[in-house]
Amino acid sequence: WGNLACATLAAGLATVAGLRRAVASAPSGARGLLSGTATGAQRLAFLSLAALLAVAVADLSGMSKAETERIWQPFVLWLMPAAALLPGIDRRRWLAAQAAVALLVNHLLWTGW
Repeated sequence: WGNLACATLAAGLATVAGLRRAVASAPSGARGLLSGTATGAQRLAFLSLAALLAVAVADLSGMSKAETERIWQPFVLWLMPAAALLPGIDRRRWLAAQAAVALLVNHLLWTGW
């Protein structure tokens, strides 16, 4: 669980909230992609969900037993655009919370990064 916890902290709270919206919009997005009428938000949601699936497969397969910052960061990079799925006013609040958590982690934990 350590790899997933580290990846979640690295991605941030706004990404997690955006992924929740991506999961919620998956059924309508799939219909849009299959019919060729998908919006930009639906395409972004599917990109984020594909990255989430890659993270899940990597974790379940035991791809790495550590070194989250080196091995998992390419996956986290593709998760972060999910924050764009948040509504405008919520996006600012989530990004502020994300900055607060980043500062908290940086001050309370010795990460070596």
